Amino acid sequence: MARSRTRRGVGRAPAAESPARSLLGVAVRYVMAAALLLCMAGTEAAAQNGGLFLLVPFGARAVGQGEAVVADTTLGTEGMWWNAAALARLTKKEVAIHHSQTVIATSDMLTFAFPSKVLGTLAASAYLVNYGDQQATDAQTGTPVGTITNRNYQLALSYATPVGARFNAGLTYKFVMLRFQCSGVCGAIPVISGSTSALDLGAQYVLPTRLPVTVAASVRNLGPALQVRDAEQADPLPRVIQLGARVRVPIKALELSKATLDVATDLISAPALGGGAGGIGVALGYREQAFVRAGYKVQQGQGSGPSVGLGFQRGGFGVDIARRFDALSAQLGEPPTYVSIRARF
Repeated sequence: MARSRTRRGVGRAPAAESPARSLLGVAVRYVMAAALLLCMAGTEAAAQNGGLFLLVPFGARAVGQGEAVVADTTLGTEGMWWNAAALARLTKKEVAIHHSQTVIATSDMLTFAFPSKVLGTLAASAYLVNYGDQQATDAQTGTPVGTITNRNYQLALSYATPVGARFNAGLTYKFVMLRFQCSGVCGAIPVISGSTSALDLGAQYVLPTRLPVTVAASVRNLGPALQVRDAEQADPLPRVIQLGARVRVPIKALELSKATLDVATDLISAPALGGGAGGIGVALGYREQAFVRAGYKVQQGQGSGPSVGLGFQRGGFGVDIARRFDALSAQLGEPPTYVSIRARF
């Protein structure tokens, strides 16, 4: 599914090239990848922000609802990305694979959540962002002499617990890594690597009102700046504050059909997003087995646009799929696709 970057002609490392030209090629490729990543996140982020992949939307349920999910208590392990408090009232263990495919990268996260009536919910995840491989070739012969790889990694641990009947709280510890390297005869192409730790905090509260309204907040990517090896300065992580509310709309006709309608809206504040963003999402469910989702995200740059999703759940097995239609994907003709497969037992 991942696209080959070979035809872009960026990142060559011929033995006959001068070190300056080789480094220039790598720099151009790296800047292009960063620019595309910012467009995918719909940002006008300042260049000093590190770990920009932390801004890219993740999870089929969340994307299908326009990312307005900070107050969603049904996210399961997707909550590790948006609001760990969503894990607080899990009643069964969950193992899930979350996959996304964009013109920029292929991303995969493996997650596991273990709920306990006494201790709350513990969850762990491993996340890989693969930007694809680029062959480094000899400028004169065209013979492959090496392979350039670009990857981001995240390992995370979450803990969430209910407090009383209405309040959920959660936190996530993340270890974030990036690595850009070349194997083989790569000339002067350097290894670019860096790592840091970060903390996410989140809470949800069900209001004591006639309508079942949940309000929530999360703060993500709190931690030391990302220090890249040999870089003159460290890059701060893209801090995000997300506030939102979600309500189950009481429509008698839907209730008689054993259907549900949830509506949510979120506001996002983040300097790396040019100041802020917002989203609205709806989820129509039937017998808690089939789901249709839709949403719209408003964001500076090229990040605004609608999204749609479908979900199916039967017994302990569930699958969700979503697509996002922002300005960038419209230009390239390839809407990002998100798939989540989960098992609860």
